[in-house]
Amino acid sequence: MDPATKKSVPPSRTHGFKLDLLFILDLTGSQQPYIDSVKSSINTICAEILGSDHLNSAHPGDLRVAFIGFRDHYPQEDSFVTRQWDFVSDIARIHANLRSLPGADGGGDGPEASTAALARALTMGWRNDCNKVAVLVSDAPPHGIGSQGDYWPNGVPGVPDPLDLAREMLQKKITLHFVACEPSLSRFHNALDFYRGLTRITAGIVVPLLDARVMSTCIIGSALESLAIQDLVNEYRETLEELVPSREPSLVVKYLHALMRVRGRTADQLIMENIYAMSDDRKENVEIWSSARNLAEAKARLRVSL
Repeated sequence: MDPATKKSVPPSRTHGFKLDLLFILDLTGSQQPYIDSVKSSINTICAEILGSDHLNSAHPGDLRVAFIGFRDHYPQEDSFVTRQWDFVSDIARIHANLRSLPGADGGGDGPEASTAALARALTMGWRNDCNKVAVLVSDAPPHGIGSQGDYWPNGVPGVPDPLDLAREMLQKKITLHFVACEPSLSRFHNALDFYRGLTRITAGIVVPLLDARVMSTCIIGSALESLAIQDLVNEYRETLEELVPSREPSLVVKYLHALMRVRGRTADQLIMENIYAMSDDRKENVEIWSSARNLAEAKARLRVSL
């Protein structure tokens, strides 16, 4: 049985969205099954998103797809740090870009150059008049978060702080989701809590993935969840503009949930098997990662390394 399902919901009340979808793919040695899964399912991914209630589009240009591949920094890796293929909408060009992705290879100390990939993501040719979603796929943490065996325990010199990058993504209205390739990711100290905090900054989610064969479901579901949130923002924009300046965010969320129930509104939501046990310490650590000014402050405040 597929562990990932999408909740059945009424059609969207706002149509005609456009979407720029960026895949940020770990291309180190352990990742070949996930790379192959993206390559084999890209037609399904594009068709499902274009046919969703939120895009409801017969125009391929309403969905554009880009790729960033990353490995690691020298001397841990001597091939490349990041490579990118910018946004295109033609499915033949998307396939051509996928064919030119290097195979999984290399990687050195455990943590990889995902922060450099996030920095590269901010330079891509995003459109201003569309929804922007980035999906990071990896089984490794970035450098500098306190994971074991890190060649750069304080971060790679010259590479921006990933928390700053996430806040810049938020400013540019880019939602970052993270597909956690398990069980490898959870073996690294702080990795899961860090990615939960990082994606929270951009209103994204962490999706656990135990089987590369359901990669397409994870990507489709996370993209549609982002579109559903934008759908709700559009519908309740006036209410949000009234409430946000004068209320605590938690109260605003509770009010909107109540209003949605009264109006019979629901939203697309990706439902995944919950494989994580979230203790109070872990929840506190996620909050620390999402609110800290930088990695150094976050690590100093962590309740316990998990």
